[in-house]
Amino acid sequence: MIYIVLPLILTLLGAFTFLPQFKGVIERNSIGINFFLTLIATSVGVLLAISVTNYENEQKERHDVIKLLNSAITSVNICYDYSEELIEYFDNIPQGDELRNHFFENNPPPYPDYLGNFLMQNIVSKNLSGSTLNKLNEYLINLERSHAYDVQLYLYVLEQTKKLLELELAFQEGKITEEQLVNRIDILKKSLRLKTESISNNLTNQ
Repeated sequence: MIYIVLPLILTLLGAFTFLPQFKGVIERNSIGINFFLTLIATSVGVLLAISVTNYENEQKERHDVIKLLNSAITSVNICYDYSEELIEYFDNIPQGDELRNHFFENNPPPYPDYLGNFLMQNIVSKNLSGSTLNKLNEYLINLERSHAYDVQLYLYVLEQTKKLLELELAFQEGKITEEQLVNRIDILKKSLRLKTESISNNLTNQ
């Protein structure tokens, strides 16, 4: 922002030298005025160049973050689809079949390890929205816990994680505002809390 404001201020200062009221002063101090105008022109050029470079870097970083988000979504999708197939296979095993015993211990659903690496990248922590960053860290904890003891909950958290990443992607692409992003993340948060409470109640009643 400062690289835009300063050139405007310097340009306005330089414009005063063209006003008729200052003609006499300018003629008496032509050397100093010319030096001043040259200095302004050089400064404006440098500041504008810095501004353009910063803008291009920001756009490149945003583009890179979008690519990383797409990779993260793909990783979660693969884990979700495979986990869903595992659950479907398990549900089709007849009751009483020994294959059902310790099925998920022997055939654990895949875990999206990419997400951990995704969050560790500086470009991600720097450019991701604060709401998504906090919530994604929370989801990683929930994924680790549910992966160990409840495959149905794990599948649900995977689904919520995918939705969160898709919301951040839409935000990075300018399709939704930050306010809309925060509101939709709140909806995901409530949905996960209700699901967790429901599973906890079912376990208590068993």
